[in-house]
Amino acid sequence: MLKKIMNRSLWQGIILLTFLVFGFLHAYDNIYPSAHALCPFGGLVSIYSVITEGTFIHRTHGSSLFLMVAVILSAILLGRIFCGWFCPLGTLGEWSRQVGERMGIRKIQINGLTDILLKSLKYILLAVILYFVWSIGELFYKGWCPWSAFMTVFEPDELIEDVLMGGIILLVVLGLSLSIERFFCRYLCPLGAALSIFNRFSLIKPIRREECINCNACNKVCPVDIDLTSMETINDSNCIRCYKCIDKCPEKGAFTFNKKSLKSYQAGLIAVLVIGITIISTIQMGYWERGRRLSLQGLGSTHATMENIELEFQEITASKSIEEISEITGFSVITIIEVWDLPDSYSPLATLREVSEETGMSRRQLISILTEQP
Repeated sequence: MLKKIMNRSLWQGIILLTFLVFGFLHAYDNIYPSAHALCPFGGLVSIYSVITEGTFIHRTHGSSLFLMVAVILSAILLGRIFCGWFCPLGTLGEWSRQVGERMGIRKIQINGLTDILLKSLKYILLAVILYFVWSIGELFYKGWCPWSAFMTVFEPDELIEDVLMGGIILLVVLGLSLSIERFFCRYLCPLGAALSIFNRFSLIKPIRREECINCNACNKVCPVDIDLTSMETINDSNCIRCYKCIDKCPEKGAFTFNKKSLKSYQAGLIAVLVIGITIISTIQMGYWERGRRLSLQGLGSTHATMENIELEFQEITASKSIEEISEITGFSVITIIEVWDLPDSYSPLATLREVSEETGMSRRQLISILTEQP
């Protein structure tokens, strides 16, 4: 019974559906979590701001930080299992290849220097994103983010105005995934790059034992084309811990874990419990609140409630005009123009993005000025 419940494909479908439901609910009423509130990578890009200023990057929340904690805890135990079992974009990439197979599209194998150079892209993207987000305090890449596009599929206006390029990139990635399985995971995912180090140091790892008969079954099913027969312990940074190699091995005991009695579905259960318990615990302790200011002192106690969190104006996006911001915040257009130190004749139809370019202040700084108004 437990083996059926912990079927990896089943969990991939559950997680994908869950995120789509939240995307729909957020489109219906923004009281529900946004794309960035449900993205563990948002916790990583916010961590510098949380430590130095006690604030989250605009659009990220306490939830994203503690989702990242949950993902890292699972990675310490099992490596990149989040990528193989839970990530919606990874699931879409994997399913795209399955569609490609049914359509008769030939699998493309990328090897040699081309593969090495492409794999380096995700590490470059991770470094660039962290450097600029930590420097300017903005999710500058939001418009190009395929995750944002996926989560705003039920908000066509937002999709077109704010994340059109992200939508195009998502479609291109899914198109490439028809012939190159897990294209995004292999070459572009900055979260995957951040988690890859844990494959080497995780406590539980897949290993190939001496019973191996070199039938190559494991290599044939590996979604990221690792040469598994060339290694004993699977420490490769690209391994997404899907455990297909273990499940498809025809020789009993040849491919297993360093904890020999462990089964692949049991490893999945460990990840589900670690992530689930972390999320439930942080919700119960009040760390899951949406908001942009979190008391660092509160992190060390059990008293992190709404008193520790300064709510942000969640509805204010880059495409909102001053008039729309006035309606959202209750401040008059004149007051907003004054506190942002704009000319009296400044157009109330100007968007927040245009104001940011005009003043040289980030959107986060502009919104912060409004939150400080009496």
